[in-house]
Amino acid sequence: MTNKEGLKPFELRRYPIVPLIGVGVLLTRNNSLLLVKRKYEPDAGYWSIPGGHLDLGEKVESAAEREGFEETGFKVRVSKLAGIIDKIMYDDKGKIEYHYVLINYFVEQIEGDKDQLPIPDSDALDAKFVLFDELKKYKLSESLMELLKQLKLGF
Repeated sequence: MTNKEGLKPFELRRYPIVPLIGVGVLLTRNNSLLLVKRKYEPDAGYWSIPGGHLDLGEKVESAAEREGFEETGFKVRVSKLAGIIDKIMYDDKGKIEYHYVLINYFVEQIEGDKDQLPIPDSDALDAKFVLFDELKKYKLSESLMELLKQLKLGF
């Protein structure tokens, strides 16, 4: 199924007519941050925090907890707001290709073994905990770098 521009429903995030809302989760463990390597655009191939789209009728904190579980296998609970990022990306012709308002939360793991490794879902190429001191060695998304700067976490 495609729309009038020939895009599949999954691709409706490109060239939006209104900003979309995304959620992200910051799960820390032993001076490390949980990252996922994105499989799809925007930012395919970049490392970021787990997250995704807010569903219609869903509360933002519930979406963050759902996305944290879906992308990593960890049941998490929101502890506090980490920050809000405007993610606006332009194509080569200067047209807005992606526009998100990203609402990010610190979360705590509430079930399972605290030493368990993350299990990336089908939206992610990989998932792992990365020491804060080593984050600069990774190809991070611009929105994650902006969030880390806001939080004064080494960027």
